[in-house]
Amino acid sequence: MIYDNWMSYIKDDVKITKVVMPGAHNAGSRGMNAFACCQDGDLAAQISHGVRHFCIRVKTKNGKVVMSHGVSTGELLSTALSGLRDSINKHDGEFFIFDLREYYPQSIGPLKFHSEADPAEIDRLLEKYIEPSKYALWDFEKISDVTMGDIRSSGKKYMIINYQAAYKYSVNCESIFPWDSKIHGFKVEKFVKTIPSYFDLNSTDGIFWFQTQLTPNVGTEVGLKTPKKLDKMLRPHFGELIDIIENNPLYLEKANVISGDFMSEDFSKAKRIIALNALKGNVRDEVKDEFLSLLK
Repeated sequence: MIYDNWMSYIKDDVKITKVVMPGAHNAGSRGMNAFACCQDGDLAAQISHGVRHFCIRVKTKNGKVVMSHGVSTGELLSTALSGLRDSINKHDGEFFIFDLREYYPQSIGPLKFHSEADPAEIDRLLEKYIEPSKYALWDFEKISDVTMGDIRSSGKKYMIINYQAAYKYSVNCESIFPWDSKIHGFKVEKFVKTIPSYFDLNSTDGIFWFQTQLTPNVGTEVGLKTPKKLDKMLRPHFGELIDIIENNPLYLEKANVISGDFMSEDFSKAKRIIALNALKGNVRDEVKDEFLSLLK
């Protein structure tokens, strides 16, 4: 199935910052309460649905490192990493980006919440389950210089991004993820037409993480609705959003990580995102027709 090995179709000389890949927003939020849950599947299920970039937030709860989203918590990081190890090994030749860190400090009225997790414990868990000392890509000067060929020849399987390089073999490489509570809280039709302007307003030589999820917030047009309900509102219009990127040369050139909620519900989002690689010239000429036919 192409969603298991779609990166194998990408040319060696394509830079990882130019590959268009599906991303999972709050990838570890499965099983959390309705207002915190942004994914139904675990990390392995997301990989099988074509996801290659993962937003993973953690904190310590009762002495254990767990997945988090704001003040909500989910499964143990060790459980997630155990399943991830098997999936990484199964999907040999694919490359994954894990944006791993504690959640930003949160405020609810006068109450303030901090998500803290011991980096040493996270290092221990990472090494136990996915061996970053062997498989993490970290020894490079600029992420914008790294090609798919470089990754393949290195034998590396993933990269751990952390803005403080807080973990062994993690990198604080250049990356941007523009987000605005007002814009991401627009009603669907307005959101779809407005959000592509992020490509006009933002540039980077690093990872461009373009977030397509509607976000509930008090005072926004969508108000307080669960991510699942917002995704059901957005999903029928997701193709229109990709059409805008597809038909704008500047947007297509900048397209890199395109993430969203509930990425393993079906293949509809991943299909449109991955197909952008053919339009961008990232796919090897001799397999381009096969690549596109398998995505239909």
